[in-house]
Amino acid sequence: MPETPIQFYEQFGKDINALIKSKNFEVAPAKPKGQPGKNVKSVREYRLQLINKSNDTSKDLISYLKQQLRFTSGVKNVSYNEISPNSSKFPSFGFNVDGYDIDLIIARGANRGEKFETRTVNDLKSYFNTRQDKEFSKLITQMNESFSPFADVEIVDVKQRTGATKKEGVPIERLGAIIGDIVLTDATNNEWFVSLKDINGLTFSSYSGAASLFNAQGDLQPNSAGAKFLESFGVDLNLVQAGFDERRGYTDMRDPIPVMPFNNRNLIPIFERAWGMNYFYVKKERMGWQVFWIDRAKLKQLTNGLRVTQIRYPSVKSKQISILLENKYKKYIVEVRNSKAGEYPNDTKFRVRPG
Repeated sequence: MPETPIQFYEQFGKDINALIKSKNFEVAPAKPKGQPGKNVKSVREYRLQLINKSNDTSKDLISYLKQQLRFTSGVKNVSYNEISPNSSKFPSFGFNVDGYDIDLIIARGANRGEKFETRTVNDLKSYFNTRQDKEFSKLITQMNESFSPFADVEIVDVKQRTGATKKEGVPIERLGAIIGDIVLTDATNNEWFVSLKDINGLTFSSYSGAASLFNAQGDLQPNSAGAKFLESFGVDLNLVQAGFDERRGYTDMRDPIPVMPFNNRNLIPIFERAWGMNYFYVKKERMGWQVFWIDRAKLKQLTNGLRVTQIRYPSVKSKQISILLENKYKKYIVEVRNSKAGEYPNDTKFRVRPG
């Protein structure tokens, strides 16, 4: 065992790198010796990041570490945390090795938004204590103006939200508690939720059915959740299949898939669930903030009267399905793609289009 804690932390970082390299992960190069835990200062925090960031192997790493850590000499009290005590978003493994408490955070390297949230939470805490920050004074004024009941309360606590992010089965009226990144607690112990976006934050929701669209042989599944989702937007599934067939050089004839009639009213429940309600939407802009409270009236404004302006189908040049939509108030793009560098879709994102 190294003689000093710093020597231990340095060697441990090297040992972890050797253990996880085969799973496309490494200890964050900027902190090879780790650092004191962001929230729990008594533990040593190591952030694990993807080497090839276009190939998210985090699930493989988690399964691998669950086995490896339990059978590694000197490692005791291994626990897997769905959310690390030192992160608002990422899972971790906590354990003790040779008397040192460790928190391995599987951060994937995509923590710019998390840093922005942490910084904003700290700035908000400071503002509510001192009331002296002009930028956050303007933000709170905008929040007061966007929802007058908020102007009447005294905020006593600010924290980053932790916990589940799945929307399935949650009533739309309660989705603010799932969507929110920041929780403001007032003097009556009522919680106010804030969905925070940095200056590049255009994604506002995701959909979980994309992986069901194709089977392993590349055959589109017309009755899948992914297919029904696309049909709601007027997507011709035949053209989706044709695009992927063209990509892999498949030339056999296929039975045609019936094209469902398009009704834009079918988009309303999809976008209502994507947006949710009863929270503040707060986005950093170059000059200040964009702020609005999403209640039933705002949700109607965001979701009604949508029209599809363009559908981009997969081709030799692209494996993504892109749907462009707009109404009088917002422009959107829905992207159905593979987020792990694979061929067939496994991920759907809803984004706001600027302008």
